[in-house]
Amino acid sequence: MTNKITRLPDYLKTQLAPLDNIEYKNVRKILKDNCLNTVCDGARCPNKCECYSNGTATFLILGKTCSRNCAFCNISHKTPRNVDYSEPKNVAKAVLELGLKYCVITSVTRDDLKENSDFGSIQFKNTIDEIRKVKNDVKIEILTPDFKGSKIALDRIIHARPDVFNHNIETIERLYPKARQLANFDCSIEVLKYMKNNGFITKTGFMLGLGETIDEIKDLILKLEKIKIDILTIGQYIRPSKEHLAVDKYYSLEEYSQIKDFIKKYTNILPVVSPLARSSYKAKESYEKVKKA
Repeated sequence: MTNKITRLPDYLKTQLAPLDNIEYKNVRKILKDNCLNTVCDGARCPNKCECYSNGTATFLILGKTCSRNCAFCNISHKTPRNVDYSEPKNVAKAVLELGLKYCVITSVTRDDLKENSDFGSIQFKNTIDEIRKVKNDVKIEILTPDFKGSKIALDRIIHARPDVFNHNIETIERLYPKARQLANFDCSIEVLKYMKNNGFITKTGFMLGLGETIDEIKDLILKLEKIKIDILTIGQYIRPSKEHLAVDKYYSLEEYSQIKDFIKKYTNILPVVSPLARSSYKAKESYEKVKKA
């Protein structure tokens, strides 16, 4: 795989939060006090400082080690620890303390939790339930793994009734063997389709720069339109370390604009498309636009 550009383009460079930023420090303190993880830290999200400074964060439940080993991801890939059953109440407490009107819950993949076709779905349901107990008016978006495609696990999520169901497709089908060795493209499509058919606002996202072509990007977008995805996030893959997949290409701002225009012209999907777009970036704004449409 080639990597023609060895330095980050200027438009991918982000600013650190000022040391005296009160909201940034408050979010960090609340997360620490409640022994919580965030995907913002675990995945080295480039928007972390902006989101923390605005009093928001994406909660990472079920620990911070993943049972899978995707070649692009910075989350630790080891044997996951036992489930922390106090975590749902701690997340709810943090949501209340942060005064959130919209929260995003995600998790590592837990293929090890096989009993009763759990795969982490029980912790998602319990977290949603606990949040609703303390703050019933908060909107909840969940970003889940594929739960091995288990309908039992997905039905648990359906009964919990989050406001948005998000599951990332991550990349084109051809690159799955290289980028997502333990995942299955068709499984992810079926998960999204199943949740849409059960009445949810559905959302997904994928990265650019792993070796896909423009035609493959367009083909994937049209496949997502076919299953009636509501919101699509597309952003640039940034290599977390030399141990991860190399960047094949840094897309230009003009190319991002062209992809966004393609989505608007040929689909009914709401696009969140920019170099630094990530799964939960501008999540509240996207949800509100879909609800108004």
